[in-house]
Amino acid sequence: MPQHKVRILLIGPVNSGKSRLANFLCDLEACLPEDIRPTQGLRILEHELSDVEIGGQKYEVDVQLWDTSGDEMYSSYWPVFRKNTDGVVFVYSQEDDYGVRKLDLMYNYFVTQPNLSPRACLACAMQSDEVYAKLSSTFSKVSKIVVNLDAQGEKVKQDFAKYVASIINTMSNK
Repeated sequence: MPQHKVRILLIGPVNSGKSRLANFLCDLEACLPEDIRPTQGLRILEHELSDVEIGGQKYEVDVQLWDTSGDEMYSSYWPVFRKNTDGVVFVYSQEDDYGVRKLDLMYNYFVTQPNLSPRACLACAMQSDEVYAKLSSTFSKVSKIVVNLDAQGEKVKQDFAKYVASIINTMSNK
């Protein structure tokens, strides 16, 4: 089976759910405690996706997830995070208006400046009981999903596999 490799950044405000999503996507959620400490700078996880359909053919994809800290004290590392990135996943809490506004700055730095295609991006709204925050028009061309890991975990994994296929298609069309 043919193989591909992609490097994807998970970025967003502090406490938005980046590490929880990364753990879930890499099947680590059962191994780690519920009360995850804030990420210190960067955490890299590797995961293999099987049977990702791209152009009617099945592929194995080695996914490298860069789970980044949302703490502004690590913004000096952003150039390292951005270099050679194939995709960006914006993770945010729907209840955090301030954090959602910070996503515009992150979008500018990680997508607009390096001229990354919006098709290589995904916005993940971590599910809560109440929904308040809306993304700005900056994200109008970015695919969006609502993430409820407890109730719709398999759907989240399917949506992520489609997103990875979209990244590979975007890379192939360059």
